[in-house]
Amino acid sequence: MKEKYIRFGDFIKKKRQAHPDELTLKDVSKMLGISLSFLSDVENNRRKPFDKDKMELFAEKLNLDSDEKAEMYDLAARDRGEVPADLEDIMMYSETGDMARMALRQSNAGKISEDDWKQFIRDMEKKNK
Repeated sequence: MKEKYIRFGDFIKKKRQAHPDELTLKDVSKMLGISLSFLSDVENNRRKPFDKDKMELFAEKLNLDSDEKAEMYDLAARDRGEVPADLEDIMMYSETGDMARMALRQSNAGKISEDDWKQFIRDMEKKNK
């Protein structure tokens, strides 16, 4: 389960510090090709999250699983006030995205309830088993 109020910087700091190789800020800044001060600022939520390419590299180098990677993208998007970078293409440039945006707007207007969304997700989970 996602931690409700964690921010992107807190998330990457936690992942770096929990890594079995005891990665330092310097280690990760070198891995990502960014300055140590920039990484420190991001980890301490003083700067916006880094870009999609750096997030991909971070996920690869720190062996994040798909759920952790999705959470990282969601947290970065929340801090930036944007659609998660891993979903941007589908959300903005596909028929699926058109339908998703329409459904979200209907939800925002009170025409689709939280229970409706939960049922839809349960149905999709059953279908994918």
